[in-house]
Amino acid sequence: MSRHIKSAIMIPLLVALSSSAAFALQSDRKQAVNVEADKATISKKSGTSTYSGNVIVQQGSMRITADKLVVYTKRGKLSMMRAQGQPVEFKQQGKDNKNISAIAQTMTYQANDNIIIFEQGAELRQGPNKFASNRIIYDINKDTVNAGKKSGGDRVTITIQPAEPASP
Repeated sequence: MSRHIKSAIMIPLLVALSSSAAFALQSDRKQAVNVEADKATISKKSGTSTYSGNVIVQQGSMRITADKLVVYTKRGKLSMMRAQGQPVEFKQQGKDNKNISAIAQTMTYQANDNIIIFEQGAELRQGPNKFASNRIIYDINKDTVNAGKKSGGDRVTITIQPAEPASP
């Protein structure tokens, strides 16, 4: 049975999602965050909130689905958010109607560095273009994508569709 979870503990999740969407619609940041899960465990003492079972996070056009979501806070501020699933799915309407979507077994948002890491069978799409690798790192501040392992050995596949001809 899914339940909507609305509480003051959701503020760190709202901050994380609001600030992590630099490549998406500005209007999403102003929307409420709704979380549905079969179960929620919130520990103010340890600074963690765990949501499990058919987790759905929605804010404006942004939607994340996962089996499990853990939100970590330090001194009341978000430090990290990790989603796990079979797979985790991320979707959001991007600027210029180029929708953004990603799938991976894990998705980690590092709040201090403003970085999203997609791991294990990761695939990131923006419009018709696609990155695929076992690990994809999106640096929001620098607007850069790095794919593959630092040490090599992991193949990266990038598909870039040709630009549409300009209208006369």
